[in-house]
Amino acid sequence: MKQKIQTLLTHTNHGLVEREEAIKLALLTVLAGENLVLIGPPGTGKSMIARRVADILETHQDAGYFEYLLTKFTTPEEIFGALSITELKADRFKRNTAGYLPAVQIAFLDEIFKASSSILNSLLTILNERVFHNGSEPQKVPLLSLISASNELPTGEEELNALYDRFLVRSFVDYVREENLHKLFETPTAEPPFQKLTQLDLSEIQHAAETVVISTDIINIIRSIWAQHKTTFKEDRRENLSDRRLKKIIQLLRISAATNERQAVDLSDVLLLKNCLWNHFDNAEKVREIIIKTLQKHSYAVPSNGEIPVVANTAPESPAPRRTENKIKGFVGSGTQDNPILIQTLEEFVDISRPDIGTKGYYFKQTTDIDCASLTHWTPMDFQGHYDGDGHKIENLVMLNDKKEKTYPSVFATIQPKSSIINLTAVYLANNVEGSEILNCNTKIGTATDCRISRCDISLNEATDCEINECKRNNQLSSMLINCKVVDCITILSASVKECLQYGGISSFSGSTITRCFVVGSIEISNSYRNDSLCELVAGICASSHTDYDIWGGYDDYKENIIRNCAVGELKVTTIGNYPTHNYLKFNRICSTAENSTLENNVAIDSITVNGKKYEGESDPNGQDGKTIAAAMFNQRLFEHTLGWDFENVWEWDDANNQPALRCFSNPETASKPVAAPPNTTGMEDLLLQQIRNNVWL
Repeated sequence: MKQKIQTLLTHTNHGLVEREEAIKLALLTVLAGENLVLIGPPGTGKSMIARRVADILETHQDAGYFEYLLTKFTTPEEIFGALSITELKADRFKRNTAGYLPAVQIAFLDEIFKASSSILNSLLTILNERVFHNGSEPQKVPLLSLISASNELPTGEEELNALYDRFLVRSFVDYVREENLHKLFETPTAEPPFQKLTQLDLSEIQHAAETVVISTDIINIIRSIWAQHKTTFKEDRRENLSDRRLKKIIQLLRISAATNERQAVDLSDVLLLKNCLWNHFDNAEKVREIIIKTLQKHSYAVPSNGEIPVVANTAPESPAPRRTENKIKGFVGSGTQDNPILIQTLEEFVDISRPDIGTKGYYFKQTTDIDCASLTHWTPMDFQGHYDGDGHKIENLVMLNDKKEKTYPSVFATIQPKSSIINLTAVYLANNVEGSEILNCNTKIGTATDCRISRCDISLNEATDCEINECKRNNQLSSMLINCKVVDCITILSASVKECLQYGGISSFSGSTITRCFVVGSIEISNSYRNDSLCELVAGICASSHTDYDIWGGYDDYKENIIRNCAVGELKVTTIGNYPTHNYLKFNRICSTAENSTLENNVAIDSITVNGKKYEGESDPNGQDGKTIAAAMFNQRLFEHTLGWDFENVWEWDDANNQPALRCFSNPETASKPVAAPPNTTGMEDLLLQQIRNNVWL
């Protein structure tokens, strides 16, 4: 069906310029059984759009197409049919509707808002209930869609507002842009052959739409859009959203999914609301921004090719629906993006370790918390695919070692390239992750290489060639960062360390860029582990240890680093225990000991203390301590205008603690969209963009 619709759209657009969107909306509206109003100046082809859409529908001979230009003098007889003389002789008021609007499947009314009240009252029930009151008897009308046009919008007349609200979809049709005027001089080529949409096609689409699922995520997205719309336009009396409009939108979304041969509404379908939620064209762009920003917050990176390996179906050819094809034995779901394998029990979760399941690139979705308390043995599994925890946990994955001490093994031994893990909480996710995306997770990872990690509460042992953005962690975000980009992250220290070569919220990195990051909290240092321990470096953000760090298993070839527009909040550094006289504490708020490193526009609050005494660091925004800022000036204005932090989409100010906070953790509804996938994350693209590209209506 999708291919047939694409062919029909190509035919309908043949010879027209800049009318693709209006034609798509017109055909989708017809298939959804709704009504469309085309708004724009005269001479823009609005009536032609209606005729062309009607032409691709196979209608009954006596129920075809009706078109009329309305004026304030138009009478009901011109639209609904003349009165029947025979019926009048029998004292009955009845119209002969054959050939008029109540008897056709597609109708076009030009200058719709100039209708007289007598026409208007009859149109209201036709548009909404598909009923025409013909005398004393209600008459069902076969109308699929009423396409209307107007040069202007209704203003201030209540009866016109009621009529306008019955047109679910609105589209503005303007003159051809100057850069495309030359196309109007081109002689159209021969029209490509096509097959009309039959009544059977329409029935199949309606039947398929009845089975389309609208997930909880999509429902919450629409609810968020609804709420933002009401807030944005609370002072604009022209804008309102009725319950009727919401019910009609639900059907429109189901039709969109069904005609795209999907069994679930996705993000791209919701984008169609941009033509459904404005009453005045002046507000169309605001509505579009609300919808796009909301959808972007729920998008993430996926493989760009969209190809998902499937288990071959060895059964004979069957007309079974798409969702039931390629079903994987022992699981619900076929492993595609639209129909993921559902992980509903511990047994199903453990079975991901099967080589024919866990490393085949399938999509998975966890539907509940997975409790691993009953497991007595666990071997971390290899994984290649896309796992959506859907906000759930993998919990109580705890083993006892030979000393009967609790250990927390990783869920996965390796997460292989072109994978993604999203919306999941696990104590220890993986020993090694490569070439993948980790999004909206709360977990710990051993080593990550060539990854994109976003909006996570995460601890990394070591990361190389990774992009890390909008993440937070209590204590260290990472022990070692090599050639990484860390942007818009926050670390809240609450650490007690026995031996300190270096320590900080973001520390020990080489060849990396740290931008707009924030560190706050406390560090307690004890010498109980070794009496001769040296606390060489304690800092909020520190690039590396001293040059001899390699003797402790580190790296002796430190590359230049960049620490830019970062801030250190209130820090409390304390040493406890009996320190030998040769021990000393070296402290910097922001530092990089690697040569040729860049420190630029960094700040630190003036209430940082070491052993109870205020640390009097040098005040230099490009130095090892950053610029000293008085607590009274340590506010949103400083961060937003001096450091250039984004307080509209990424950050917000925590008044209670006088410090910045990430929106994605304090308020998921206003979480910002993850940044675009970096060049080294090959084969990944934004989910929303991928779905839009694959949606025939967009």
